[in-house]
Amino acid sequence: MGKVASDHCGSIILTNEDPYDENPRAIIEEVAKGIEKPTWKIIMDRREAIRAALAEAKPGDAVIITGKGTDPYIMGPNGTKQEWSDKGVAEEELERLFATKQ
Repeated sequence: MGKVASDHCGSIILTNEDPYDENPRAIIEEVAKGIEKPTWKIIMDRREAIRAALAEAKPGDAVIITGKGTDPYIMGPNGTKQEWSDKGVAEEELERLFATKQ
């Protein structure tokens, strides 16, 4: 995934997805090994990562949020589930972003 993003993106933000019982940072660092060129960073909190991607986007940019799709939960350790919607979070953060610019 890191290699694909590296080949097609100008900027990459890596974030938490579904770590289950694994160390989320270790998963992200494994993905990062494939990144060769563009600017990239790690933001562990998924909402913060989405917020940053949207805030950094310039007119004409495309922000691609991968990993969760329509999956309604972030799966954590010991079977824990956090209700989640990438679409819902992106909509909330866009509303917040536009409200602060007016």
